[in-house]
Amino acid sequence: MASPGPELSLYGIPAPQIAAFVLTIVASYFSARWGSAESRKQFAKKAEDDERAAAAELIPLLMRFAAECDQRTRNISTFISSDGHAGADESMGGIPFPPAIHAAAARLGPRITERAIKLELTQQRAESYIFDASDFVDTDDLNSKILSFFPLLSLRARYLVDMAAERTGLAMRHSEDEMERLLKEAMKFAHEIDSADESKWI
Repeated sequence: MASPGPELSLYGIPAPQIAAFVLTIVASYFSARWGSAESRKQFAKKAEDDERAAAAELIPLLMRFAAECDQRTRNISTFISSDGHAGADESMGGIPFPPAIHAAAARLGPRITERAIKLELTQQRAESYIFDASDFVDTDDLNSKILSFFPLLSLRARYLVDMAAERTGLAMRHSEDEMERLLKEAMKFAHEIDSADESKWI
């Protein structure tokens, strides 16, 4: 009987052992790739879930803020149109701006964070303007300014709501008619406190 031939080897390592070693490396590589891909998917899903949760927190707060601005506007409109027989005058101050707005906006990216900061700054400028002007501007003129400032704040808050909805894939938006109505009212005196340039803080 013929004796078996010498086994193939590399540097004294048998070929079957080399093959097993190579297969182990290849299997480890693809396992790592698969694990990395799964980790990326999980991270992306967690980020999306967090953004949706942030939007779910932010949007009701902004809508409450906008609704309060709208109610103040209606009160002043009633006061002016009723010839003093009904309604009540409104001040510019006193509308809460919860810190949670900034906390939720920060989780939705820089553009929404910037708009949230600018919304609060605009509110502060409006309040300061009306407070400073109250000593030398008559009530009717002052109310006319307020009737422009409240729609401006409502418009900015609602625009921010739509940005948050778009960011997180929500389909709901404010109607164009509603936004155009607010814009028309806001533009009357908005230039007193706002540059209308979104790339600037003022």
